[in-house]
Amino acid sequence: MTFLQPKSAVLFVLVLLAPLTQGAYIRHESQSFLKVQTSNNPHVAAAADGGHRSFFENLPTVLEKARKDGGIPGMSVAILHKGEWVFAQGFGKRNPIGELVAEGKIDWNKTPVSQYLPEFQLKDPVLTSQLTFADLLSHRTPVPSVDTAWYRNFQSPRELIKKLRHLDIPSSKMTPYMNYNNILYAVAGEAAATVAGLTYPELIKTKIFEPLGLKDAGLSHPEMAKRPDYAMPYYAASFEDAKNGIYEEGYIDPIPMSDAPAGDIFMNVLDLVKWGRIILKEGELNGKQVLNKKSVQETLKPHSILSDDRKPGFAPTTGYGFGWALDSYKGHTIMSHSGLNAGYRSMVALLPDDDLVVSFLCNAGSRGLKKPEFLDGAYKGDFPNRIEGTARGHPLVDYTGEYEHPVFEKIVVTLQEDGSLFMKIRTLETKLEHYHYESFKGYVEDFSIRGNVFFTFFTGSDGRVDSVEATLVLSSGPEMYKRVETPM
Repeated sequence: MTFLQPKSAVLFVLVLLAPLTQGAYIRHESQSFLKVQTSNNPHVAAAADGGHRSFFENLPTVLEKARKDGGIPGMSVAILHKGEWVFAQGFGKRNPIGELVAEGKIDWNKTPVSQYLPEFQLKDPVLTSQLTFADLLSHRTPVPSVDTAWYRNFQSPRELIKKLRHLDIPSSKMTPYMNYNNILYAVAGEAAATVAGLTYPELIKTKIFEPLGLKDAGLSHPEMAKRPDYAMPYYAASFEDAKNGIYEEGYIDPIPMSDAPAGDIFMNVLDLVKWGRIILKEGELNGKQVLNKKSVQETLKPHSILSDDRKPGFAPTTGYGFGWALDSYKGHTIMSHSGLNAGYRSMVALLPDDDLVVSFLCNAGSRGLKKPEFLDGAYKGDFPNRIEGTARGHPLVDYTGEYEHPVFEKIVVTLQEDGSLFMKIRTLETKLEHYHYESFKGYVEDFSIRGNVFFTFFTGSDGRVDSVEATLVLSSGPEMYKRVETPM
């Protein structure tokens, strides 16, 4: 597989509404501009006087070796120390909600989001009446993830949000622990846009990109593809393939993300560091307060618990703000967030005690890294133990038809010419093979998503197949789909 040497990366940052750092697309930048600064930079010169010149001179070699050893096709790294560029090089082939809070148009933790966005209703009206922007942005709600329902969906975010009222929620109990949910970031984004009287893209542009001078940032794959220097996404089937430079090249998805506030921003590594610097300085840029200071401070307070698994040198508990992981290492505060999108990765870390910002972008997906099972496992799905020697209870044709779920929409099951069952939900499709009794398995594969699916069909009192329990890729568990009766 071919790979066009990247020059620098703009990651499709799974941008929230608070930080701009949850995911990643890459866009190229001129590599000649992204190069290590040496003695011409006063801070690096000073560092060199302190015996650190060799560190910066050797850093490109160290990072390039790490890139090759890690099987990453292209990446870029930037370091900003005390407001000065210390390092920036490519290798290989303003808070919209916070500003509305400052303007007095919304609040973080008093008014339910449903008052700003009436389309947002859950099955439990009490839970609906409790959830605030702070709850949604700190991922501390009990609402399960429904990423599958929104994946490559042509419907508008508002229409998809309306369907959340049909979602079964295992528990309505609020806890302090983080329960990651991209869809609720989309709810927060749409609510903020409604209050501002703008579309979400207009909100991001007017409240973030323009006042902060993020000239190379934008929204969506299609918009990124209009730039002359964007990077393509890549995956490797195995770590060995990645090390040998064997990659599958992805595609620029023509379908914008329905949950755009959770991850549909692209930018280059310099803009990402610039964003980090503004947050580090609590909304200040070149001596001017471009973001409301109190709002930025609120995003950096712990609002939920990310982890209480203590590690040597780190804080006893890792907190989570509004889109920021909050930790410390040997007494030094660390605020960070990583991002993942199909074939892209990002990371930005802020160390305020050291006046340091580090960002990292690369265009390699999870299967090209050393521990792909960590991320792929969430999508893989496990089958139950198979019972051998069992038979299905119906002819295959009896399982065909359309099955609907009020949130996850429609699954179409057909009988192919070769006599096999076949299922399709939007752009995901696969052959279904008999597993045991009334259960069938399949495997969906696309560049951006792949993994097992498992179907179990149920028979009604009339002896006809009337429903299917389906576990799909990216789903948190099985969901029941009811057969759509066709007119006789």
